[in-house]
Amino acid sequence: MNPNEKIQLDDITFDDVIAGDGASTVALDEIESPVEEVQEEVETPTNELEDIQEEEQEEQEQEEVEEKEEVDSEEDELESTVVSEVLTKLGYELDGEYADTSEGLADMTKDVASKMADDRIDEVLEAFPLVKKHLDYVLSGGESENFMQAHDPNLDYNQIELAQDDIRSQKAILSDYFTQKGHDKDFIQEMLGDYEDSGKLHSKADQARQALGKVQAQQKEQMLTNQREVVQQQQAEQQEFWNNVSNTIQESKEFKGLQVPEKEKSKFFNYLSKPISKEGYTQRDVDHSEADMEVKLAIDYLMYKGFNLKNIITTKAKTQATQSLRQKISKNEDTVKSARKRSRVSKNVDLDSLDLSL
Repeated sequence: MNPNEKIQLDDITFDDVIAGDGASTVALDEIESPVEEVQEEVETPTNELEDIQEEEQEEQEQEEVEEKEEVDSEEDELESTVVSEVLTKLGYELDGEYADTSEGLADMTKDVASKMADDRIDEVLEAFPLVKKHLDYVLSGGESENFMQAHDPNLDYNQIELAQDDIRSQKAILSDYFTQKGHDKDFIQEMLGDYEDSGKLHSKADQARQALGKVQAQQKEQMLTNQREVVQQQQAEQQEFWNNVSNTIQESKEFKGLQVPEKEKSKFFNYLSKPISKEGYTQRDVDHSEADMEVKLAIDYLMYKGFNLKNIITTKAKTQATQSLRQKISKNEDTVKSARKRSRVSKNVDLDSLDLSL
């Protein structure tokens, strides 16, 4: 058989494939079946699962926070107003709320101007301590003239320079010193003469000046403290006064014959004591100042008469009774006169002219 001759597929049978000459045969049962790969489930530790869940939760919360911040930022941009922008540029934070209108802007401008003025005043007062002390003293109820006199450079012993030949000033300072020490005029004149005769007048006067200067400086420092103590004392006395007024109203059933109902006592006390204006005026003060002249005179007359309402009422009743009696007498007199007039008229009637026919 020619090896080059082509093999015809029709000449090969199924048996030849299974058992051919010299060919290696493979039994069907020897062929290995494909093995299915089974993936083993790897168990994740519990701690790792919890960590994963926490990380996922944290990521979710972070996303929510970022979303909220974006929303708030957008809302802030939407809520930004002209008023808020002006305040931001000026660098002021005010407690009040202002509408984004012309009226709101005007109110905000007034408050900012007031704040600027306060800041400016603080700067000035810090730069001029004496002015600050003066203002504090006056605001505490002190008189400006007293403060100015106490701080007059011409009256400041520490500012005085004593010349060796200025005998008059030396004696004046020594006189002030001995006067404050409580000595009388005769003693002072004797001491001045001794100092002058012994040549110690200038040195003793300078020592007196220094002593007076220390006392004067202490008095200046104590002016504000003393004035505040005076104000506190006045406030305590005023509080005690109003406490007495309140107790009197609550415990009294009548005031000089005038009865006040229990339900009106609190309102009456507020009427007398509660300020209704920036100046501290009460409703009683306002009503009294606005009352007409007759009302004020009536109140003053009651005070003049000792506010004895019983005598005043009795006098008024007697006057009314007298007036009533006079009116009755006058009315009776008019009645009698009318009757007499009718009587005279009847006497003058002509009886012959009367028509008596039926």
